[in-house]
Amino acid sequence: MRSRQSARGNTLHYGILHPVYLIVAFSIAVHACYLGSKIVVSLYALHLGASQVTIGVLAALYAAVPLMLGIYSGRLVDSKGTRWPLLGGAAVMCAGMLVSFFSNGMSALFATAVVAGAGFVFFNVSIQTLTGGFGSPEDRARNFSLLSIGYSISTFVGPVSAGLAIDYFGHANAFLMLALFTVPPVIGLLLVKSFNFINGNKNTEENRSALALLRLPQVRSVVIISGLIVAAWDLFAFYLPVYAHTLNFSATLIGVLLGVYAFAAFITRFAMPVLLKHWRGERVMFACMLFAACAFAAFPVSTNLYYMLSIAFCLGLGLGCGQPLSMMIAYNRSPAGRAGEVTGLRLTANNVARVVIPMVCGVLGTALGAAPVFWLNAVNLTAISILMWKQ
Repeated sequence: MRSRQSARGNTLHYGILHPVYLIVAFSIAVHACYLGSKIVVSLYALHLGASQVTIGVLAALYAAVPLMLGIYSGRLVDSKGTRWPLLGGAAVMCAGMLVSFFSNGMSALFATAVVAGAGFVFFNVSIQTLTGGFGSPEDRARNFSLLSIGYSISTFVGPVSAGLAIDYFGHANAFLMLALFTVPPVIGLLLVKSFNFINGNKNTEENRSALALLRLPQVRSVVIISGLIVAAWDLFAFYLPVYAHTLNFSATLIGVLLGVYAFAAFITRFAMPVLLKHWRGERVMFACMLFAACAFAAFPVSTNLYYMLSIAFCLGLGLGCGQPLSMMIAYNRSPAGRAGEVTGLRLTANNVARVVIPMVCGVLGTALGAAPVFWLNAVNLTAISILMWKQ
């Protein structure tokens, strides 16, 4: 067995299978379950006759508990390590899927949204902290790049498999399939005890305030930008199924549209290391967000399937760089011993966006139609571009 010393003084052991690949595999499985459940919850609610406003509330509930627990989960990871939050988060996600498998109706869907969101916040904070802490600082960009590629894979696998499962097996069985996604990570984390990264550089401030981190300009800017990027990413993932359902698209076609979007993001994340060799990360994000803003503005122009597939691909190309760059920048700008807390703060900002954006878009879409929803997001992405230009 070989060992590798992390930047924080923590040693992880591995043999044939590199731990980073296992980390990414666990993330793919749980993230695919999380994203797939959003599709099944939305389409099942529409099947039951729910309004766009109700769909917006369901989407917001995914972020309600994470909004309250984001900073706490980061502190827990910094002090106790990553393994148990990872394991508990995956198990809770599984429980959330089983709620709607065993029980039908809107009440079960509301419960699934709340439980899945609670499980995912602990898993997500832990997986990002573990990724940043593994190896040396020079490995960090590679590790986050691999994790972001994993996110792209799960963004394809989750919606596409959910759409196919709905059309061929029904909504309840789709939840069962998603629950099974979490089983390998749960078993793996029970068996592999080395994934308990604990920050070697403990922060010694006794009365530290997470909000005080926002007084640091380098942290505040990346937290705000991260929240705006997630607002853009989640708006498309949330509103496309609603919009496509009004066009009488099947669940499979909706999954394919989201899959094309994810595939384009996958391509961008492979190209990103090359781009970063020639331009600073801030300039790469500026260009990509501006390109995505143009795609969002053009999306509602036509309802032709091939046109929508093309625009979804362009959106994926533009938005694909946002998440890995914001993760890496946030970790690099974290004060000593507070990487998990900054991650939790960043995800809290993300969840503010996830609570507000679906409800605003649900109301806006009901009152004015789809076009203003997409144009609002184009304005949001343009604002991100301006912020990145000033960095």
